[in-house]
Amino acid sequence: MKRDYRTIGVLTALFALLTLPAGAQDRQPGMSMDVTGQAVMSVAPNQAIITFTVETTDAKAASAVEKNAQRADRVIRALNQKAEKDINLSTSGFHIQPIYERDKKPDASISGLTPKAYRVSNSIVVKTGRIERIGELIDAAVAAGTTRIGYLSFSRSDSDILQRQAAAMALENAVENAKVLAKAAGLSLKGITYIQFVPNMMQPGGIELALAEGEAVTPILPGRITVESYVNLTYETTW
Repeated sequence: MKRDYRTIGVLTALFALLTLPAGAQDRQPGMSMDVTGQAVMSVAPNQAIITFTVETTDAKAASAVEKNAQRADRVIRALNQKAEKDINLSTSGFHIQPIYERDKKPDASISGLTPKAYRVSNSIVVKTGRIERIGELIDAAVAAGTTRIGYLSFSRSDSDILQRQAAAMALENAVENAKVLAKAAGLSLKGITYIQFVPNMMQPGGIELALAEGEAVTPILPGRITVESYVNLTYETTW
């Protein structure tokens, strides 16, 4: 006698479902709730980074390079002398760029571009903890031959520690948010199943810089740094 095993399998599964304990068939699957916590800290900066650029121009590239080297050396010595200590200098860029002028040949109707001079630029990055003397550093660098100030920012040397402190505060905020939401929804929190840390370091936006005139020192307003962190949590919940 040939049996239909597919039919037997379906009947067996149906019988097992009908014999489950009372309420098991209507049991709801596990539920979860996602919450986000935020923490914002405002701190004063304790270090600054600023870029000074020295530019020179000459008809010959070699002469432009030599002039630039002499002027850049004066700027470096002036910065080291003014800062006295706690200063780090590095070169962020060195460029030689030809300056072209249109040149029309007497015996031709077409004109071409011919290099008439060369511009050399040397950018020096200064990192220092002497924030109170940034204005003096700027004035000293300009007096020594700096022709352009390209970048100025403030930061914290202990940013990692501040991020961890903000993260702990954000986690506490997320837990409190979960408790409030669970109570409002009539849920019970069973436990945390997922944690995500989202750090975010923001620089101050109100940096002001103005070159001083005469004996006045260039005014610099560092402002404050905002350390912001987010923590995302997933809770397992029940009714």
